[in-house]
Amino acid sequence: MNAVFIVFSAPLELLVFGALKKLQVKFYTKLPYLLGEGGESEPHLDTQIWPGFNMGLFVVTDVKTKDMILKEIKAIKAGYLKEGIKAYVIPISEEI
Repeated sequence: MNAVFIVFSAPLELLVFGALKKLQVKFYTKLPYLLGEGGESEPHLDTQIWPGFNMGLFVVTDVKTKDMILKEIKAIKAGYLKEGIKAYVIPISEEI
């Protein structure tokens, strides 16, 4: 099992959820309001100087679905280079 942690600029929400729906991913944890700075886009700090915010999704899934999620995120990233989207894979060794 792996967790895919996806952090993305709020305007990409419909695209990200569309990708998960396409892959029939039904279970996730949504983090609706994240602030931060990355290396590939403008800061998202929800201030007058740095407007906007990020969102996050945490999806625990099997290896096959993880690979499909990453493929979809790569496609979104390729089309929206300035918005900011990243996916991190975290191994899950145990679930209670």
